[in-house]
Formats: sequence, C-alpha cells, structure tokens
Amino acid sequence: MSTLFELARELPPWIVLGLGVLAGGLRTMWAFLYSHTIGYAITRVTISLSVEDMENPDAYMWLSCWVEKKLRGRSVNSLLLRAQRHQEDEDTTKAPRFQMIPEYGSYYLLHERRLMTVTHWKTASAEMHGGRPMRSIRAQIWFCWDRKVLMRILDEARKGYRSGEDKRVEIFQADNYGDWISSRISPRPLETVFHPPALMEDLLEDAESFLRSKPLYEDLGIPYRRGYLLAGPPGTGKSSLILAIATHFGLPVYLVPLRGAEMSGERLARMLACCRKPSVVVLEDVDCLKVATTRESKVEDGLTMADLLNAVDGIGASEHRLLFMTANHPEALDAALTRAGRVDRKIHIDYARNEELRRFYGRMARTHAVPSWEEFRESLPDRATIADAQALAFRGSRCTRLPR
Repeated sequence: MSTLFELARELPPWIVLGLGVLAGGLRTMWAFLYSHTIGYAITRVTISLSVEDMENPDAYMWLSCWVEKKLRGRSVNSLLLRAQRHQEDEDTTKAPRFQMIPEYGSYYLLHERRLMTVTHWKTASAEMHGGRPMRSIRAQIWFCWDRKVLMRILDEARKGYRSGEDKRVEIFQADNYGDWISSRISPRPLETVFHPPALMEDLLEDAESFLRSKPLYEDLGIPYRRGYLLAGPPGTGKSSLILAIATHFGLPVYLVPLRGAEMSGERLARMLACCRKPSVVVLEDVDCLKVATTRESKVEDGLTMADLLNAVDGIGASEHRLLFMTANHPEALDAALTRAGRVDRKIHIDYARNEELRRFYGRMARTHAVPSWEEFRESLPDRATIADAQALAFRGSRCTRLPR
C-alpha cells in the first residue's frame, strides 16, 4: 500500500484527475448497462413492494416483523432491537417491551412456493425529513406478476402483528419533526366513565351511525368526517369520554398539537393526512389557544385561524375520522370553527349529578374500603365532578383494596 501511495504522489496531478474521471465514467457506464440489461430483466420477472417508515410506519413494522418470523429457525442471527415503553410505565428502571426486526441487509425466503428477496436498509442522510434517517424494507417476489400476492402478504403481516399486541389503546403524539410517535395506554371501558346514560347512548349511537355510513356520504358527495365539541367545566371527564369511545370502537387516538411557532398549516395538514383511517383526532382545550379564539393570529405566530379551518374542513382535509374538540369556555371560540360541518354535535358535559357520583361510589365500594355514602357525599362540594370524587376516594389511606 505504501508503494502505491508513493507512486500516486509521483504522478502528475492531471493523470490522477484523469484516472478519477475514468473510474467515475466506468461506474456510470456499468450502472447504465446494468439498469438496461440485467436490472431491466429482473423488473420484468419480479414484482416488489417497498415500504418506508416515514411514509407508513405501521406497514413498515408489520412487514418487518413478518419477515423476522419467516426467518426464525434459520441461520439468521443479525437482528435489530426496537424498545417500546408504554405511557403508563412510570418506572424508568423497568425493562421496556421490545420487538426484533431483521438487521439491515438482504434476505432470501420462500412464500407460497415462490422465491422472495427482502432488502432492509437505512438512508444515512435525510435532510428532507429534518435530518432523521429513513428506513425502508422491500419485498421482491420472483417470477410473479400478481399484485394480489403482495396484498395477501401485507394483510397477513398486519393480522399477525396486531394479534400479538395487547389490547391497549394506541395513542399518537407528535415529535419535534411533526411525525407521529405511537404508544399504548390501558383501555377505558364504558362502565368506567360516569355520565348520564342518555348522553352516553346518544353519543355512541351517533358515532356508530357515522362509522357505518361511508357509502351514504360517498353517494351524496359529502366529506366523510364527523366533528364533536365537548364543552364543560374542568374535571368533568371530557378526555376520559373520548378515550372510552376510542376503546369501544377499537380506534387509535391522535393528539394534535396546535401550540408552538414550529407548527404551520402545511405541517398540520400533513400530520392529519398521515392519520390511520378510521381514527379519533383530538384537539384539547381549544378555547385556550389564540388561533381558535381570534382571527388576529399571524403567520409568524405559527398556526393561523385559516390554517386551522382548512385542516379541519378544507378541500384537502383528511376524512374517515372522528374529530373531538374540548373546551371549558366554548363561547370564546370563533364561530367559524364551531359551525355545522366542522362541529356537527355540541355536547355539554356538566357537573356530576348525585346519580353519577353514586355510580362511581358503588364501583369503588365493590373492591375498596371507602367511607359510607353519606360521609363520602358530604365531603364533596355541592357542584362536584368525577375528578373531585376520585381525588376524595384516593386521599391518603382512605382507599385500601379489600381482600379477595
């Protein structure tokens, strides 16, 4: 090696430059010849599906885990570990849940008696994605031209991935790049929220009717989306009700951030377009946001009123979703935001009546030691919320689990 370097130093610069140009030209020529001969022949006898984690992180994980299962039992021992910590795991010393996917590289396997080539790679530079690396996986099936085979693989991967998941509710929150980051929290059964039965029945029937009415919306040419405004005092269970609805219908929840100068109309529209369908989209405490209460917001403030309105109900707004907005003071909201079409139902969540408080008390009393109902109610304010009742029930050592 030292002799070669010494020889290169002795050569005139123009010869070194010429050799570099020649090597680059040969490489370009080989790439051209390969793409028009061998590469072209491969594309004519194969069908492939590429999935990027930036564009569709769900499908990326489905396909990655599917390939990992197919490779089990073989001499493939290079894997990537993906750790996942759920929101309820407050103890950071607790071992997180994890998933294993194939290491970057190429793999060969058989599926339905067909030869498959699977390539998993990472793009080192991804300036268009805020500097984050982009990961991709491509499944290539040889001597096959039937797209239905790819769809069967993707469907099998999706079902296999979800069958191994626990029954928690999937929550999506945005990171600093405007991409969705998922986590899972415990489900919220309907019997654990305490609202008037008539209100619960009305809201559930309305949501269920919407979810099965897609053909009707398409026939009438109406955008397929439904909006709700849950308004009422703090602590009345608006967020808990949304989570219970998502649990009941098995829908993911997307918590949309509207604060911050980095949020723009373009970013908000892109984030909503990337939501799974169907899904529950949540805008919490919109009455606390300048963008939702005044039209004086400017572009330099980040999101403007026009951006918000277009994202909720513009021409290119996302469809097949239930949109929930929560507010303590709905009268402060701009009328354009709460008009029909953007908000189809306005539901007032009031303070808990004695009936709801007693239902909560009865559920607690079945499994925990609590004071008598009279003492419990006397300790609450006259206009109490379920949050007040929960705080009272768990105060100090008053709440202890009964022995089985």
